[in-house]
Amino acid sequence: MYDLVMQFVDILQCLFEGYCIQFFCGRFARPRLQRVRNAQWITCVVWALIRLAGRDLFQETDSVSLVVKLLYGAAIFWVFCMYWYQGNILLKVFLVTIFTSLRELGYLAAYSFMYPGKILLNMLAEDVSGGSTISMEDFWVAVHVLTFLSVVIMKVIQYALLFVSLKKIVKSCHYREKGQMGKEVIFYLLPAVAGVLVSVFVRLLMVTITDGIPVFLYDNYPILYLIVPSIAVVLLGAIVCSFRIYQDMAALQEEQAEKIILENQITQMQHSMAEMEQLYDGIRSVRHDMRNHMTVLQNLMWKEDGGENEEIRQYFTDMVQSVEQLDNRMHTGNAVSDAVVGSKFRYAAKQIEGIRLDAESFMLSNAVTIQAYDIGIILSNGLDNAIEACMRMRERQPDAKAYITLRSFRAKNMFFIEIENSFDGGELSRGEGGLPLSTKEDQDMHGIGLKNIRKCALKYGGDVDCIVEGSKFTLSVMVKS
Repeated sequence: MYDLVMQFVDILQCLFEGYCIQFFCGRFARPRLQRVRNAQWITCVVWALIRLAGRDLFQETDSVSLVVKLLYGAAIFWVFCMYWYQGNILLKVFLVTIFTSLRELGYLAAYSFMYPGKILLNMLAEDVSGGSTISMEDFWVAVHVLTFLSVVIMKVIQYALLFVSLKKIVKSCHYREKGQMGKEVIFYLLPAVAGVLVSVFVRLLMVTITDGIPVFLYDNYPILYLIVPSIAVVLLGAIVCSFRIYQDMAALQEEQAEKIILENQITQMQHSMAEMEQLYDGIRSVRHDMRNHMTVLQNLMWKEDGGENEEIRQYFTDMVQSVEQLDNRMHTGNAVSDAVVGSKFRYAAKQIEGIRLDAESFMLSNAVTIQAYDIGIILSNGLDNAIEACMRMRERQPDAKAYITLRSFRAKNMFFIEIENSFDGGELSRGEGGLPLSTKEDQDMHGIGLKNIRKCALKYGGDVDCIVEGSKFTLSVMVKS
């Protein structure tokens, strides 16, 4: 009966360990069976079966067998992660090392709670050997009950520490993309590796030979029941805190990068607006003067030839019309959007030969209460992405037709801004929130534009959607009007 109960406890332990694995690893990597329903529970069952199948391979008779069992468990977990989860090698190293370290440190911290049960067992054995009236049958029942309670308490504390530590790490994680990890893994692994080494060291010293008799280390030095768990708890805190600190530093660096980009965009917008105002003033002045001069010349020539030279008169009429067309200012209903769209379209026309640019269907009315700053962020980032997509398409497909279309429309109480552009039709990877990931190598400094657009949209109770149809990409920004 006792063996069956302990086997049931082992099964529950393995299932909960599988749940912890999915809870932790699932935050950083996607299972290969992610399209299967209830994949997280499948992970629990598969891991439980793996653990139960290998639990009797090693007999914990000496220190070497304890260390071999630890390394065997880490190796099995490595193989499991390699085939069960997607991601690069560095990510797998991170998952295996962190989880193994936390589990082992939790075991070392919880093992000291076996000490009260051991004291009670020793007291009970002394009573029996001293002629106590308790029967041997009752004695063994008491031994089994105390052993069971001690083991259950130890395992509950061990996996409580494990789950709390994993939860703290998952909560402090700010990763944008699953399945990838870079050189920052070194900073995460330093305290975790220290935890594994401490566990190996304690296991190597766990059983010593005295006069040819195996002696448990804790029996010789009871103070270890206090020292070892203290070291384990400190290392647990170090692993969790080091991960959180580095994540906060990475988040701060990303915010600083976003701030720099936004400041640059604001500066560009200010320069564009100043440039456009100067250009408009110059064009209006030239147009006014040229129109007056040409009207006078046309009247003089009309008087000279009495209107007989129709060819010259038509020539001057065409010149007047050409001067009227010098005022090529965008008329979107908003000065900021005029400046941004005009500047971006001029840049696109210079960089991409033959590109078709259309903003005739884009209009901002006074009913759309979006701040000028936010309008600039949405249009500037959206058009920059569209221009880059067209440039990449032309590099790969020189004869492809490039176009950018900017339009807006209203649906009930929502206002939509759409930027449609051609691109090479390649598959786009999507990150957190469904936004496409940057195709540039330095993703820490790029891919922020869409996030900034989404922040502006959310500010007005809206959102962003990216629609891909063949070689057509559409960025749709929705805000409340």
